[in-house]
Amino acid sequence: MPNLKPYRTKAQKAEARHTVRKDADGAVRSDAPFSIHGEPGVWYWDEAHKVPVREPKRSRGRNEAAE
Repeated sequence: MPNLKPYRTKAQKAEARHTVRKDADGAVRSDAPFSIHGEPGVWYWDEAHKVPVREPKRSRGRNEAAE
């Protein structure tokens, strides 16, 4: 069974410490990106902080977009 738990690298942890906030429900949250074991890319939480979403892909060059 794959390990699909979220984790933060050293750089992601540093960014999370700078963007931490305490929500109305008392939970401490950050909008900093994180990684997921076995899933490439950078992830963020959705607006409700319930579902991880992958960072949108950046626009590609002209030749790659046409394929």
